Amino acid sequence: MLKIVKDSVLKISRAFGYDIVPLREMKERDFALHLRALLDYLKVDCVLDVGANAGQYHDFLRDKVLYDGSIVSFEPVGRHVELLRERARADGAWHIEGYALGAKDGNLPINVMVSDQFSSFLEPDNSRVGAYDGLNVPCHVENVQVRTLDVVMPALQERLRFERPYLKLDTQGFDIEVLQGAHGSLPEVRGLQTEASVIGIYKGMPGYMDTLRYLDERGFDVTGFYPVSRDSSLRLVEFDCVMINRGAA
Repeated sequence: MLKIVKDSVLKISRAFGYDIVPLREMKERDFALHLRALLDYLKVDCVLDVGANAGQYHDFLRDKVLYDGSIVSFEPVGRHVELLRERARADGAWHIEGYALGAKDGNLPINVMVSDQFSSFLEPDNSRVGAYDGLNVPCHVENVQVRTLDVVMPALQERLRFERPYLKLDTQGFDIEVLQGAHGSLPEVRGLQTEASVIGIYKGMPGYMDTLRYLDERGFDVTGFYPVSRDSSLRLVEFDCVMINRGAA
């Protein structure tokens, strides 16, 4: 009965040009609509998902953005690589690369945190956001492979036949390192998003002004800012910055 009432209310509201959205989904709805429009405008044929964790961004693209093209997820933490490969069996357009991206090829130790969405090559600093005490804390360290986008992009393009990629970065303070290893690839990237820091939660991580300046100098313009997290005083801690390649615009 409840479902019938819910469906009836939705039909009536949409007939009048309105949509009813649960409060829990309001935060990501605007982001999803914007990203859907941007990927369509840019005719994106592959999303490069750098810092995939357990595949949350894949789910967001499929379920909320309604993107059905190729997704390449990069993730170095061992248990997540296994999980992603298992999950990708149900999605033929989802491809898993079990390594990190960075400024140069090699191997680096990564801090796997208690709350593993915080896992980072950087050392945590919870002095300014106390709510992360006990979460953004290493539980163990893994030595992982790091490659550059400039090295892996040509092989991926040859295998998957894409020409208009979108780059998503969520590497917990390591995004500029990834961009430094993509000097030759960035001109091919039609649009991108990066998780920018307002209040640093890792030692030595770049601030949002550094990130914006770096990408502006490389030809990218902002299309949207979307809050990721706030502290107990409602100060913004991090936000997703969505950008378009100036040449593609």
